[in-house]
Parts: sequence; structure tokens; C-alpha cells
Amino acid sequence: MLYPNLKFRTPKNRPFFYTNFVATLDGKVAVKQPGYWPIGSKTDYKIMIELRAHADALIHGKNLYKEFGSITKESLHKPAFRSLRQKLVKNPELPYIQATHSLKKMAQDFQKLGYKKVLIEGGPTLIGSFLKEKLLDELFITIAPKIYGTSDKTLTLVEGILFKPNQIRKLKLISVKKNWNELFLRYKVNL
Repeated sequence: MLYPNLKFRTPKNRPFFYTNFVATLDGKVAVKQPGYWPIGSKTDYKIMIELRAHADALIHGKNLYKEFGSITKESLHKPAFRSLRQKLVKNPELPYIQATHSLKKMAQDFQKLGYKKVLIEGGPTLIGSFLKEKLLDELFITIAPKIYGTSDKTLTLVEGILFKPNQIRKLKLISVKKNWNELFLRYKVNL
């Protein structure tokens, strides 16, 4: 495990929201055409599974849910994943949710359900919305040693929003880990 002693500070009035992405050196998190996936390595995939295991719920936006929902559901039922959750004293079943309504209402609903840590895997429009609403607490990002270039088919970490200069979200680096040529960064989002 890359984060064996992972701890989060849960806010009093809502769950702790964190996200995990992999990006190329030129900042691309996805390309909307075949041949570019996966961006990260097997280690990056293991980190994704590890971060999922710590969550009380997993959220995907509608596009990601539509594209990867069945694969995600299948991975959440694998015995190794369920065993890892049990080692972390978690229910082996991880609730997998498609974001469908206002984020603040969703945060309230999650609070009522007792979800303390919620992993948002995106996509980039959903992450932008969480940042805009000042609900994202931490960002885990893997930097893959690749350069894709740009076109109208490439996506970055946040899509659909350009923050005004006085509203730019700033982050504080918590940790840096290296495995071969990949970097694993953990940031606190300064709300």
C-alpha cells in the first residue's frame, strides 16, 4: 500500500470529499477516442483501489458512470477489494453512486447516511463543480510520464469552468511519492 496510514480530517457538517486522478505531464486526464487508456501504470491502478477501499461511498458523474459503470461495479465485487475493505474495518460493500442532483443536497444526504469519507472519481465536469461549490477537500493525482498533446478530444482535470483570478483554487502539497517514473501527489484543497 502506498498510503498504509491514510487519515482524513472529516468536517463537522458534511463528509470529507476527495478525488483521485491520473494525468499526463501535459495535464490530460482523458482522450475521447480509443488507444489512449490507461494513462497510468499498474501501480496507479492499485492506488485507485486503495483509495476506494478507504471510502464510505464512491461517486461518478453521469458520463463516467455511463462509460465505466459496469466495469467499476465488477471491480467493487472482487474478493481482493472486499478483503482490503474488511482489513480497514469497512463494510465490504462500497456504495457506488451516480451524481444526479445538487452537490450541497448530496452532501447533506451523505451526512444523514453516515458517510464520512467520499471518493469522487469524476469526471472533470463533476470535479469542477465540487471545486466551484468549495466541497473538495483533497486531491490525489498521479503524474504519468507521457505527453499526449491537445485537441478538442482531450480533457483536463477540470472541464466546463474557468475560475476568476480571485477565485482560483489553491492547493497545499501534503506528500510526494515516486515509483519508477510516476509521481504520486497528495494535495489539500484550500477552501
